[in-house]
Amino acid sequence: MLKRVEARQVRTGMFVEAIEGAWHDPFLSKRRFLLRREIDAQKLRKNGMTGVIINTSRGLDIDGLPRGNIEIDTKAARETIQKSMQVLESIFGRLQHGDGISVDQVAPVISSVSKSIDQSPTVFLSVTRLKSKDEATFLHSISVSALMILFSRHLGLDETTVQMLGTAGLLHDVGKLEIPLEILNKEGPLDEDEIKMIRDHPEKGHAILSRQEGISEIVLDVCLNHHERIDGKGYPRKLCEAQVSLHARIAAICDVYDAITSVRPYRAPWSASQALKWMLGNEGHFDRRLLKKFALCLSVAAVT
Repeated sequence: MLKRVEARQVRTGMFVEAIEGAWHDPFLSKRRFLLRREIDAQKLRKNGMTGVIINTSRGLDIDGLPRGNIEIDTKAARETIQKSMQVLESIFGRLQHGDGISVDQVAPVISSVSKSIDQSPTVFLSVTRLKSKDEATFLHSISVSALMILFSRHLGLDETTVQMLGTAGLLHDVGKLEIPLEILNKEGPLDEDEIKMIRDHPEKGHAILSRQEGISEIVLDVCLNHHERIDGKGYPRKLCEAQVSLHARIAAICDVYDAITSVRPYRAPWSASQALKWMLGNEGHFDRRLLKKFALCLSVAAVT
């Protein structure tokens, strides 16, 4: 639904269709967009705009609530996720059998996920939270990809990097192909050998992806380093502080957030607020400044 609001009423989370009056930002003036950054909202409020046309089916209304058709959005999200899982299952199957893949094979999934997370992040992420044993690996990869796209756009990264980070999220756990399903799906505590096998997956995944054609350094970096910690207690290489790239820091946040907010058969999920509270209290694990920006990103997207 299109709706005109006063410039002073503009807030992050709104989807802007058109801007009335003079607007001197060449990037934003020529496109329809979800207003993600408070700095852009402030520009709209303060630069003498007469009014803004928003789309409440794709973003927040004045009262901060979405007005979209949740049933239609949910159906569309499920269709996107189902198709994405089929493509991802095929890609992982090729890798498992020693066949090669290319970035072009992954691109349709990234395009679909990118579009869905841009249109309705709350609905899309809600659908991915329900993970059965059989779907867990694929749905987790799709969800992390979506979160990385959402967050990197919130950070204002260029679109090429955003797409690469989406691809990285999709492929970050490819090393788990070499781990038996009974270990991946084990409900009780892991023994030492099983823990070592789990902790080997970043290096195994990096080795698999290094043999593929056209895989970017960002994707390789995220695959290898998404379990590193700022305090040097992560794995596989115990990197710390500046040794951990921005891309790997983003991945670490999105990876853990999805894991602890997902509905699994053997445990209850945490809400967004519970997850973020725990993550912020987990000293040394994450980049705290980046984590706070992630919390703001979820707030703007109305993810609960």
